Amino acid sequence: MGLRPFVLLCLIGVSLCAVSVPDTAVAQDAFFQNALLAQDGLHDINRGPSGYLAWWKLLAIVVVFLIWVKLTDWMNKDATEIGEATKLAPEFWNPLCLFVFLIGFWAALSIPIFFAGFPLYVIAAFTPFLSYFLMRRSALRKNPSIAKKKSNAKHGEPVMQALPQDDGIPIKFTAAGSGSEQQTNLIRARQSSSYQEMKQMLFDGATRRADIVMLDFSRNGVTQQMQVDGVWHTLPPMAREIGDPLLASLKNMAGLNAQDRRSTQKGQIGAVIDGQKMTIEFVSQGVQTGERAQVKFIPKRKTELSLAQLGMWPDMLRRFELMLNQPGLIIVSAPPRGGLTTSWQATIGQSDRITRDWVGIMDKTDTETEIENIVAHRFNAEEGHTPSTLLRQILLAQPDALAVPKIMDSETMDALTLEAVTQERTILTQVQARSAPEALLKMYKLAGDKEQFLEALTCVTGQRLVRRLCDKCKVQTLVQPKMIQQLGGDPKKQNAIYRPFKMPPPEQRVDENGRPIEIPPCQTCAALGYIGRIALFELIAANDQLKAGLRKKLSLDSIKKLAAKTGNASMAASGYQLVLLGITSLAEVQRAMKES
Repeated sequence: MGLRPFVLLCLIGVSLCAVSVPDTAVAQDAFFQNALLAQDGLHDINRGPSGYLAWWKLLAIVVVFLIWVKLTDWMNKDATEIGEATKLAPEFWNPLCLFVFLIGFWAALSIPIFFAGFPLYVIAAFTPFLSYFLMRRSALRKNPSIAKKKSNAKHGEPVMQALPQDDGIPIKFTAAGSGSEQQTNLIRARQSSSYQEMKQMLFDGATRRADIVMLDFSRNGVTQQMQVDGVWHTLPPMAREIGDPLLASLKNMAGLNAQDRRSTQKGQIGAVIDGQKMTIEFVSQGVQTGERAQVKFIPKRKTELSLAQLGMWPDMLRRFELMLNQPGLIIVSAPPRGGLTTSWQATIGQSDRITRDWVGIMDKTDTETEIENIVAHRFNAEEGHTPSTLLRQILLAQPDALAVPKIMDSETMDALTLEAVTQERTILTQVQARSAPEALLKMYKLAGDKEQFLEALTCVTGQRLVRRLCDKCKVQTLVQPKMIQQLGGDPKKQNAIYRPFKMPPPEQRVDENGRPIEIPPCQTCAALGYIGRIALFELIAANDQLKAGLRKKLSLDSIKKLAAKTGNASMAASGYQLVLLGITSLAEVQRAMKES
């Protein structure tokens, strides 16, 4: 039943009542006078004098009525759109709203005391709407897709039909593309028969803190691997009947060609998984055995981490901060996929960007150097441009420091080191390398003017990432005093280190009577024994001995030994300190150092 016909009816009723809504005092006098007359048998029908009008009372009734009409009209339209999905049928709510309103309307007109009847009128007018609104909000919270469909319809976008695979794991996707293209990509992805399995895979990867999930497609099936904290873990294989539609769903979501199984394809998907916003980078490529697909999870951080939070020791941090805020060339390094982006941003964050003017010279695709209080200047590397292309123009502003994330040629290196030497500017750059000595040799070889490079050089940092032991399940192990001493500790004060918990073999998982017992896996680390990572830093401060060694063109091993002799702490020494503190295990430090 619609409410528009009733609007006219109520307006007529309000108009008729315009001469029947008395002032309170007049109404009360008339009421008692007629009661006395009724006792004498007079005026049985006439209840009081007519023709008087309390305009402000009439206005209050009309205002409430108009608000009621507006709200119930909205409720009628809303229930018509989503009533079937939310079980809030308009066939129930429209008559209920009208019936309750009529009761309140009658109370406002029949009760002679206005301040007794009017509140009942207000309650009757708005109670059904309030009840509908609260029940509607509860229904939309349980099924957010209903609200999304209403929003899409409101903005003229196609409304997606609810499918069985939309149930289950709640993941909010933002497909590649824009406007209708984005909507089309999402619809195509949802139509896959393995859409639920695709959501499950992404949910498991995100909630288990995976960096990458790798899928290898071959004739016999699909093998899966998950990289967590830099270490690969094998997952159960997947049948091609599930894997092929799952891959097609990912490609469609990323705006790629699902039929192309040979070319290299790259795309991105936005997602909110378990309340965490993230970008999912997808790459697929044909290989000799079939096809390989990589899904990389990039969570959106609310705040950037500092060098101290990453693991740099306080004494090293104080030294590095002093060098960072004085003229010279500073090189930040890390191995591939070893946290270079995070350390680069933390290093810039550690610099003085309040009293010193910092300028960033970066490629147009670089987002790593977009940090507060750094003026960004961009070049196009695809067109053959380099930082030196912009340098002359930038130097007109007389900046105190330059952040150049990638020095691409000798010309740029020489131009920057010249500024450090002659104009006393700070030059900050980064390079991928397995250690600080390797990074130093790489940049030294790139320089055209070697002497100018050595004169400008201030320091080089390097890092390796090691996994943190899970505090909930790590196990203490007694060791020989000699080992404590080799790690740099005091055997008189410490006799144990920690290792990750490992599930004992089945024959040991029995009680005293030999009956099997179940040992539940650790819920904090998902039975991995480690959770999160911390960096092992090394800092090489340039001195005369080190520069002399570079002039002699020493090997990498010779540079490492020379750096150690000149008092520069190694990453291994930093790792052993973490072992003594129970933050990581000796096996994990040894694994990380083998990779270097």
